Amino acid sequence: MIKEKRMTGFRIKRVNLPAELELAVDFKNFVRYSREEEMDLIDLKVEGHVMEEGDLGQLTFENVFFDHCMFTAVSLYNCTFKNVYFEGCTFPSCNFSHSWLNQCKFSNCQMKGADFSESSISNTEFTECNLKYVNFTSSKLNNCEVKESDLSDAFFATCSLKQMKLDQSQFINTEFFKTPLKDLDFTTCILEGISVSTEGNELKGALVNVYQAAELAKLLGIVIKEDL
Repeated sequence: MIKEKRMTGFRIKRVNLPAELELAVDFKNFVRYSREEEMDLIDLKVEGHVMEEGDLGQLTFENVFFDHCMFTAVSLYNCTFKNVYFEGCTFPSCNFSHSWLNQCKFSNCQMKGADFSESSISNTEFTECNLKYVNFTSSKLNNCEVKESDLSDAFFATCSLKQMKLDQSQFINTEFFKTPLKDLDFTTCILEGISVSTEGNELKGALVNVYQAAELAKLLGIVIKEDL
């Protein structure tokens, strides 16, 4: 049954960076030293860094501010991000798969085609982000907020989505195959042409408005006849 009501009781632990962060002027050297000494990258500000097809995989970032950085096709495989803020960054085709993110924020970031598959994402905000074609397949998202972002053509197959706050975002041609949408509130969002299984079980308990319900009815083979 498709419901029409709002989720209540949403709580998120938001990013809270220290007042003073060390400026990582040569970020590559910080990364090299971190690997050599097997140390985490903590209490840093990374400003305007550009990296293409680099490897940052299996690193731990804590209390880090990435300010207008550009990472293109960079591997962030199996990384840990705790209390990390990304402002105005670009991550086209970057690989975040198998990563763990907690208490993070992506603000005004370009992330088209990034891979977050099989990741664990909690207490994380996506605000004014381009998330087109992002792959969240088999990931767990808990206590996350998505605001004024575009998730058109994104992949949420076989995901776990719990305690999600969705606000004024686009889900056009988004795939939710075998991902339960129970208690997800899409009423302020654009929800069109999404993909679910033939039975449409994913839609049970989703919170939508009247117009979205009419669109979703088509997925279930229901024909709505307008009054003449």
